[in-house]
Amino acid sequence: MKYVDIRDMPPCTFSPQCLRLLDDLDMPPAISAPTRFAYIEDLQDERQLRQLRSHVSACPTCSALLAKARRVRTEQRAMLYHFLLTNERDVPSTTSAIFAAIREEKVQHEEDARPVRARSQNLTLCAPPDEQDNLPFPVPVPSHSRPFHLRNLFQNILTLATVAAVILAAVGLFNRFTSKSNSNQSTSNSSQPPAQDNSTVNTYGWDTVVIGLTVLSAAGMVKSLTFYSYNAPSGKMSQLVSVTQDFAAVETDGISQDGQSVLYATTSPAQQKTYATYTSSTAERPFYRLSANEGGNAIWMDAEHVLVQDTAGKVVELNVRSGDQRTWALKTGKLAFYHQPFLYFAGAEHADAGQLYRVNLADTELMPQLVAQAAPGTRFWLNPSGTTIFYANQEASGERGIYAVGSDGANAHLWRAGAGVPIGYAADSALMALQQVGERLEVVQLGATPTQPEHVMLADAAPGAVSLCGPDGETAVIALCAQNIALEPDGHGLLLHVYYANGEHSLVYDDLAAGTSRTLRRLPTNAGVRLPGWSKISTPAASLNSQAACLCA
Repeated sequence: MKYVDIRDMPPCTFSPQCLRLLDDLDMPPAISAPTRFAYIEDLQDERQLRQLRSHVSACPTCSALLAKARRVRTEQRAMLYHFLLTNERDVPSTTSAIFAAIREEKVQHEEDARPVRARSQNLTLCAPPDEQDNLPFPVPVPSHSRPFHLRNLFQNILTLATVAAVILAAVGLFNRFTSKSNSNQSTSNSSQPPAQDNSTVNTYGWDTVVIGLTVLSAAGMVKSLTFYSYNAPSGKMSQLVSVTQDFAAVETDGISQDGQSVLYATTSPAQQKTYATYTSSTAERPFYRLSANEGGNAIWMDAEHVLVQDTAGKVVELNVRSGDQRTWALKTGKLAFYHQPFLYFAGAEHADAGQLYRVNLADTELMPQLVAQAAPGTRFWLNPSGTTIFYANQEASGERGIYAVGSDGANAHLWRAGAGVPIGYAADSALMALQQVGERLEVVQLGATPTQPEHVMLADAAPGAVSLCGPDGETAVIALCAQNIALEPDGHGLLLHVYYANGEHSLVYDDLAAGTSRTLRRLPTNAGVRLPGWSKISTPAASLNSQAACLCA
């Protein structure tokens, strides 16, 4: 068989992920996740795996790299097999000795169980009864109890099982170690930021939504910032961290891909903007600061790296742990999201802020590529496989509805006509939408294609609400703002920040699996809410019951 020298192949940014998920790629896709003997640890890896399956067939670099990895893996397993075989010849197996001992024990047991009359034939070997009292020592009588033999038999069987288990564990550990070594080696040679290390991520589910609550003064200044977590399965609300300090503004920029960190920014009264993260292990950690008139929004790249927009015409990549940074000269209106190796952003130099662009950060010269045209402030949603972007057009110009376009800007088309905005994805990657029907807000799961039927998940997601944007919702149209909507990654739960006709506002949780809706908290009028999203942040030990947690001003 002829092997291709991968050094002659063009570089591919997906190569490290292909190596890391090699064993999963070699398994049939039809096998369900619970039965896989693989190392997929969270939802991000599941999505990555689906993307890699379609990518590998069209990528000669990844195909050649995987072929080499499989060959190395086969050679390593063969070496281990011959190593064990050679040592077995040098050190004779104890299996035959164990079975011989078992047979001997069985024979001995059968002899002990013979009738008394058969044993009496040997009584002549002992002294007569009248002479036994004169013997200097008692004559021992053989005695082998049945439990003793059964215990020995059971111990021998356990010995065999233990030897087999140790050999199997050694083979599995050796294979896992070599697989990780190849992945780490490839990652170190890549110019892209390091891939997320899921080995350090706990298995806590994406079922805890983070809520940022700010309290405003009469002058409009932020007096305090508090992050809460609401765990949907337990129904518990907990305070994560609270900062009592005056701020001119507070922004939240999302949850990291491993679900463990919240990204946010605060602006001081002196107009200095500080970017920071919160994790349950390290609490608040500021990592970057610049002038407020130059500091734009920030987005996650992976579990450790963040991209910050500098309105002076730069984009800065920062490692939130080490502080290392890298800068690109790039004019942007607002950063949208990052999907390796592409940065997607709205608005470019001398361009409409409603247009979505992308650039390949691995290129030496950045050339923005137009992906989609939409109204300013449009929220764009990249699907889990990274191939399609959805967005809504609710403006007067153009046909209203949800549109779809390829992640490279190809094949833009109307996906669903009418009212409604995308809010995320279900467990099967189907697009979820929120739409107004009469005076109600309805949660809908769309079909995999525009022609497939839709499914109403909840008929009234926010009972009595007049707006999801602000207190001025006095029209018949319920305003929908993405920053006040947070859908659980598997589509089972939905948190809304809603406003009512009397000016009050509250947090509403919808259990889409059960089809129920309930108000979590009525909020003070001087409270501001930020919903960075759902996370894996575990509830602190001193968690508060949902009826006792104080979200107050």
